Amino acid sequence: MVACSDHSDQIENSIKLKDVDAGEDLQLLRKDFQEQVLNPHPDVYVVVGYGLANSILIKGKDEDLIIDTMGGIETAERIIEEFEKVSSNTKKTIAYTHFHADHILGAQAFTEKYDVDKIISHRSTIEEVEKFFGIKRDVIGPRSLKMFNSILKEEDKGISNGIGIKLEAGRDKPGYVKPNTLFDKTLTLNVGGNKIDFYHAPGETDDQIFVWYEKGKVLFPGDNIYKAFPNIYTIRGTSYRSFRSWYQSLEKMMALEPEVLVPSHGVPIVGAENVKTILSTYRDAIKYVHDQTMRNINNGLSPLDSARAVRLPDALKSDPHLFELYGTVEWSARNLFNGYFGWFDGNPTNLFPNDDASTATRLLELITPEKLNKELLDSVAKKDHQWTLYVTDILINSGNETDEIRKFRSQALNELGDQAYNPNARSYYKSSYAELAGELNSDSFIDEDNEMEDSVLSELSIIMFFDTAAIRLDPSKVDGKELRTVAHLTDLDEYWELTLKNNVFTYRIIGETKAPDIVLSSLTLKQLMTGNINPITGVLLSNQNATGENKRGFLEFVSNFRE
Repeated sequence: MVACSDHSDQIENSIKLKDVDAGEDLQLLRKDFQEQVLNPHPDVYVVVGYGLANSILIKGKDEDLIIDTMGGIETAERIIEEFEKVSSNTKKTIAYTHFHADHILGAQAFTEKYDVDKIISHRSTIEEVEKFFGIKRDVIGPRSLKMFNSILKEEDKGISNGIGIKLEAGRDKPGYVKPNTLFDKTLTLNVGGNKIDFYHAPGETDDQIFVWYEKGKVLFPGDNIYKAFPNIYTIRGTSYRSFRSWYQSLEKMMALEPEVLVPSHGVPIVGAENVKTILSTYRDAIKYVHDQTMRNINNGLSPLDSARAVRLPDALKSDPHLFELYGTVEWSARNLFNGYFGWFDGNPTNLFPNDDASTATRLLELITPEKLNKELLDSVAKKDHQWTLYVTDILINSGNETDEIRKFRSQALNELGDQAYNPNARSYYKSSYAELAGELNSDSFIDEDNEMEDSVLSELSIIMFFDTAAIRLDPSKVDGKELRTVAHLTDLDEYWELTLKNNVFTYRIIGETKAPDIVLSSLTLKQLMTGNINPITGVLLSNQNATGENKRGFLEFVSNFRE
């Protein structure tokens, strides 16, 4: 009984929003994101604050290394102007620390300006990029805009996103260039006379790398450390981010005994002891949350209770590099169970649960709408905003939504946003409020597929477009049908057989055939599948973009993937 009582107190305290106003902490953090060019080592220049992430130059005798290229072409062009002030080298090597858009989508500005022979990344980066642009995009894109407050009007935006101020997505033109120098564990190169080591270091992403400039004892950790609690789970959605991999990657960095730390967000840290302290406390925080959450799970607590019972010890909680201004302890801890055990929480009720709509409808058979509406009014009067959201969920899911219910829900979201300490939480609450209230910044939406530039399309594999088509297939359109078509991609000299059978889309390369249905380039096929080319005027009625004896049949096949 005593144990249960102590545990309940822990949870009650942990779910409260932080009493301290985040404004002061964010104002201090914002200073790190002012536009500036920093020179923490004679050979190293860091451009901070021009976009969400940093771009970094390691100057060599006749060639420079560029670490990360920003989140779009226009911002990258501004970065290039700064780098040209300190280096006249026309040859560059580029390294992507990981696949996130704010680190890679400015690359085209560099490749068009300079002689770029190598673009370095971990071997899995290409696949991660294509999942982001392809099958994950419809979910992660809009959620990213909410999380980074991009769809809010200027007057409603917060003063920081936790790891930066400006998100380029929706403003800059994307300029992705596919990496061509891939490695698995380590890679060592001579870049302009400088020995540079690249290490695979999974953490915030599985493809994460860090860069080591041994001569200067300079460490470039990518996004495995920044001045905020790590985003071991991000609310925009992500694959599982392993606690163990992350803190082990930090230990790998610590073993090098760096004297300068140059993160991909925020300002550099100089001094061996300063760097050691930051790396070790960051490692300790990740390991503490991992170990204590796992301990709670093993002691029989539910996944949610296990997470909410974890509180950082004072020695860690007071460290500015661990303020919950990007990731949070609770979000991270909640992801641990899912990473180790998956979606099933052990409660047999949840093996085949009722859907939200039927649950809400049946609840209203037990609780009259009148009583639930009174509960809603009471929660609004008491400013119990979280309960307001729960009650409005029931009313909306049961088909009892009204303008008044939407108004109460939007007010609760707005108030929760005002109270939130974490800027990602604030932005998500506020953006969700803006959606309901019709107060969105309509100029800040991520481009649709059909606005993707040809230069970007050409860097993405044809398989990415087939995979994306597969998840857009409405099976009711092809139920009971077996369809087949063949396309000859002239630039690749490949014959692709596309099949619809058992309501599933599959594809494979086959040997040369004398009568493909359509003959076109891989770029034209990508343009067709994204809507950049009109199938009727651009393909069926013209031989300019495609030829073939059965273009109509091919277009009818492809039409099955349009919503």
